[in-house]
Amino acid sequence: MWNPIAIGKSINFLLTEFGEGNDLKPETKDENGEIRISYILSLYRELNIPFGPMMTLKNRRTKKGRDVCWGRKHNDPEYIESVVIPKLMDFNYLKSLPKNTIGAGYYKIVKEYGIEDLYNQRFSQEEANKFKGAFSSFAEEIRANCSRHILLTHDNWHILTGYNTDTLGEALLQTITAKCFNLYQAHLVGFFGMLKVVKETKSWLPFKAWLECLKLAKQIDNSFVYYGPLEFTEKDVNKLRKQFNIKEPKIYNEYYQKYKLELSNTN
Repeated sequence: MWNPIAIGKSINFLLTEFGEGNDLKPETKDENGEIRISYILSLYRELNIPFGPMMTLKNRRTKKGRDVCWGRKHNDPEYIESVVIPKLMDFNYLKSLPKNTIGAGYYKIVKEYGIEDLYNQRFSQEEANKFKGAFSSFAEEIRANCSRHILLTHDNWHILTGYNTDTLGEALLQTITAKCFNLYQAHLVGFFGMLKVVKETKSWLPFKAWLECLKLAKQIDNSFVYYGPLEFTEKDVNKLRKQFNIKEPKIYNEYYQKYKLELSNTN
């Protein structure tokens, strides 16, 4: 049964505070995005029925998709705890990678947007162990497996799609996630997050960027979302974009350059 109060609080957050704490508004209290994540995850949980089973039915059509859903191979909790987490926290390794690799871009996000503490918190021993407990149902276990995978690959998707970690960039990546990972709840996050930016900028450019995002998402080879967080680390970004037919978000880039410049001039 949906909790309308929890859903209402999440949507209100999306319309009023979503995206605070990004590169355009670094002064906010949610500078590492922890509050944003908690509201988004709350919305996902509340809408898990019926959208969770719908997501599972589509994602299990491929072997990699099944590995994500069932928590196998690159999404196995023990493998993540012993291999993936230490590698993602090895900032010296990430710094050593060639400039145009996913790993180098991942490190740039970690360092430039002040979320290193949150990463260390997310990827601590205690955080990883949360996924080892008994689940109340098979559906809940699948939801947890998919949430873990998205948590660990989300920033790779930022780099591949070209959507930055500003408010609109986060909203549009949620739209990509909804379309490519079949996480239908993310459409709400993307839509309401976009409306917040429209209101703030008093411009229809964010809406146009959202329409562009919907179009680009249809063209993408969505199999990229099932790859583990380390499978792309040393790969060239441009080659991966070509492989998965990920096109440049031109309208979004126009928005980003315009409003980033305007905001920096007011400081």
